[in-house]
Amino acid sequence: MVATAVAAVAAPPVASSNAARRLLCFSNCRPHSLSLPQRPLSPSIRFESSPTLQWLQPNLNRTRKSSRRLKSSPSENPSTEAPSETWRLEPVGDGDSKHIGFRVPLPGAFEMVSNVVTVGRLAEKADMVIPVATVSGLHARLEKKGGALLVTDLDSTNGTFINDKKLKPGDVTTVSPGSCLTFGDMHLAIFRVSKLKSTTVSSEPDESESQPSTDGQTELEIAS
Repeated sequence: MVATAVAAVAAPPVASSNAARRLLCFSNCRPHSLSLPQRPLSPSIRFESSPTLQWLQPNLNRTRKSSRRLKSSPSENPSTEAPSETWRLEPVGDGDSKHIGFRVPLPGAFEMVSNVVTVGRLAEKADMVIPVATVSGLHARLEKKGGALLVTDLDSTNGTFINDKKLKPGDVTTVSPGSCLTFGDMHLAIFRVSKLKSTTVSSEPDESESQPSTDGQTELEIAS
């Protein structure tokens, strides 16, 4: 009886299994033993999985393709060659400039190659420039249409004449080959009209034949 009591006092209490687990967890979860996964300081973001960016990317590509379509391509251009006649205006005035007060040289001959040409005194307004004071800054318009040459007076100061007939401003009138066309001055701005042989005019520049233009008029040729 005495031996049993002594054994009970000397023996340490046995911890239950649940208490042992709690002690084990506490020992393993001490603060100094925590190890968190290291992450870079700067965020690393990937956008491949974003549906918004996946939608934007095809649209951006589509926009670039549309911009390229705005540029003309050779296959979309019309034919670069078209038959066209050439009209020639040869000065036939007497060169008298007393009515102006100073000597004015006669203009040279003009060959009309383009379909529409404006006539006047000022280079910034007209294609066919006649530097005579009695010619308006923008005097008349010449147009090739259906094999004929048409002239329209643009409300000039001194008028436009076919032979001796004064044209009404704004009226389109046909000029026959051999007629005389006067732009305000019968001495310095009168031209005999002739139609040259029909040729094929190409819109492509010919480096071997084209001459540099000094006054910006690329479609109006001035003969010497």
